Amino acid sequence: TDPQPRGPLASQPFGSPAPPAHRMVSASQMALGLALAASGAQAFTPSTPQLLSMKATGSPAPQPFAPKPRVAAKPLVPSYPLARRTPALQAASIPAAVDVNEWAVKDPAYTALEGAPRYASDDWLFNLKTFFTSPILARVASHLLANTIFATLVWVAWAYYVPALKVFCAGLSTAPHTLTAGSLGLLLVFRTNSAYDRFWEARKIWGNLINKIREAARMGHTALSGPEREHYLALVAVFPTLLLQHLQALDGTYRKTLLSDLQKTALTDMLSKSDMEVLWKTRNRPFCLIKMMGAIVKRYYSDADNMAKRYGKTKEEMTAIEVAACQANIVSERSFFELRMTDFSDIMGMCERIVRSAVPRQYSRHASRFLSIWCFTLPFVLITSLGWKMIPAVAIICWMLFVIEEVGHVIEDPFNIHMAIGGSGQEDELRIEGSMMNLRLDTMERYPATDPSVTNLNGEQFTAKDYDIAQWHDEYKADGKR
Repeated sequence: TDPQPRGPLASQPFGSPAPPAHRMVSASQMALGLALAASGAQAFTPSTPQLLSMKATGSPAPQPFAPKPRVAAKPLVPSYPLARRTPALQAASIPAAVDVNEWAVKDPAYTALEGAPRYASDDWLFNLKTFFTSPILARVASHLLANTIFATLVWVAWAYYVPALKVFCAGLSTAPHTLTAGSLGLLLVFRTNSAYDRFWEARKIWGNLINKIREAARMGHTALSGPEREHYLALVAVFPTLLLQHLQALDGTYRKTLLSDLQKTALTDMLSKSDMEVLWKTRNRPFCLIKMMGAIVKRYYSDADNMAKRYGKTKEEMTAIEVAACQANIVSERSFFELRMTDFSDIMGMCERIVRSAVPRQYSRHASRFLSIWCFTLPFVLITSLGWKMIPAVAIICWMLFVIEEVGHVIEDPFNIHMAIGGSGQEDELRIEGSMMNLRLDTMERYPATDPSVTNLNGEQFTAKDYDIAQWHDEYKADGKR
């Protein structure tokens, strides 16, 4: 059904005669050759009937077969310098590679990425020492104290004042608590896992935001110039800070001010007075920032003279090829900026979804009621066998169960977790506030630009002029002009 001939006839015009007989190979000859080659034979010789058949048809005698010797694979690393392999770079000045050992002993701007603090097995003694200062214990203290006092009252009444209580407790069995303990444990574990899923989702969302912030900053440095570049970078740098503040609520105990100290530091010397006036009047500060970014990008790419300056000409002097290249760059870069701003809106919506939705209230209330009834009835089934020792036993059991439930409450709202355990040293459990200043420094850093107008002040870089972000590439240019 294929109208195009294939195989030996592919090069023959349609309808041309078949190739000569000596060029045809029978199926048996092909199978024999493949079998001998697969078995590692060094050569083969056809049989006498085959030789007679080839002689009668005029076919040439076959040549002995021998496999080609193996050739060592060439290394994948190209030889240096590159000019030897690329003729187009012959005129360029290829710099010599540096000695890595020489640079390995020099102090860089930073050594390595700082990891999050992790629990170690050696921390058990510290954890026991800080038992009574634990913020989680403080949160469950009222519930735990109520159960402990109730267990004490049950023992006093059982031992001294209510003889009938001994008879009542003696007839009770631990079977109901034993049977329901498994259900209670599953309920608490599911509640805690649901909260941890929200915690981990928030961390993934914020990690995605970090990636998008750096991509937006990279393109801002590469594509924009002048005041538009500086204003755009400043808005990108403060977006994480204002987004986090947007997600956090005021609290009379742990959060009494609109901005935390770390947020104030990240916002210092970044926005102008007019920017702050606009942001403080809007009903959604991070979304207003996104709109401000879009306005800057629109203004920059709507200026035809500014686009023509990339080629050192006015728009009237540009050739057709330069105009086409400029148009392609404008479409590509503008699309990139618009996609990043769309990403910012999506991330903001994901964060708001976590803050404004909670674990279903009916589930939390049922778990709380189940746990409270189970713990308040526990003294009656333990007092007969334990006596006064029932009091510490009930306190310890209640502490373990209450803390499991409270951990789920604490991490359920990850963006406000610092409010739940304020003053514990773990306020930034998601390491979100710690990332704000890092993102600001990453966004405002001017490297790889080496223009002398870029000044360094206390670890941050500033400039009021345009600069070439690829000046570090001059070593690869012939006389610095190509």
